[in-house]
Amino acid sequence: MLLFQAVPASPLQTPPRASLPPRPPAGLQLRLQAMVALDNPEGGPEATPSAGTRLSLPGCLPTLSGSQAKRVSASRRKQHFINQAVRNSDLVPKAKGRKSLQRLENTQYLLTLLETAGGPPGVEDGDLTPPAVPGIFAEACSNATYVEVWNDFMNRSGEEQERVLRYLEDEDQGKRRRRPGRGEDRRREDPVFTPHECFRRISRRLRSVLKRSRIPMETLESWEERLLAFFSVSPQAVYTAMLDNSYERLLLHAVCQYMDLISASADMEGRRQMKVSNRHLDFLPPELLLSAYLDQQ
Repeated sequence: MLLFQAVPASPLQTPPRASLPPRPPAGLQLRLQAMVALDNPEGGPEATPSAGTRLSLPGCLPTLSGSQAKRVSASRRKQHFINQAVRNSDLVPKAKGRKSLQRLENTQYLLTLLETAGGPPGVEDGDLTPPAVPGIFAEACSNATYVEVWNDFMNRSGEEQERVLRYLEDEDQGKRRRRPGRGEDRRREDPVFTPHECFRRISRRLRSVLKRSRIPMETLESWEERLLAFFSVSPQAVYTAMLDNSYERLLLHAVCQYMDLISASADMEGRRQMKVSNRHLDFLPPELLLSAYLDQQ
């Protein structure tokens, strides 16, 4: 006969529960959600933290490991904010290279000239004045030839643009140096100062008087001799004479204009005073005087 001994039943042993990581505090959880939002500015499924989200935490916190889900790179995120700033403002991207920067500066300089001396300003409300005459740059923008030259200039490199601007500046300075100054008297070699051109320098009213009426040649020659004697010795002095006769003042004005002198009359103590001065540093009278020129006509 078999006897069974009752063995007290031992309690069932349950497997130990895996320890769960502690739940982060509420403040840290909000910061993590903010970092996820910055990491995905366009929004989408990555906007909420999950097990597959890979967070990029700054500073001392390490990068959490996660799945290989697609994420926006730092360079693309940076370019996104740059493009948004450019769209929402008047910012202009800066040139990166030295040549690009130089070409950009040349373009901005020419555009500044175009804005300064460009087309006519708009008529303000209530302003009935006609618009101003278009400037040289406004005309250049409307001329096909000038536009072609402008496009050719803009398509060149920065060094070539700088060379063109330097050439134009040197050419302008050369023209200024070659231009006769105030003190340069060129009546000896310039055909503009021929006897005919000297007579054309006299005003139309005085020319008509000299052609129609009988001119007292003795009076005319007397004034020519006085002016020649005075300005040959003192070309920078001022000749003065008191003349009450209006016809004699008319003859003196004609002689002065023929000799390229400046004459003016004014009242002085109840009398009429004439002042004559030389516009040049030296005095070079015409080869043919006015009296001799009128005799030949």
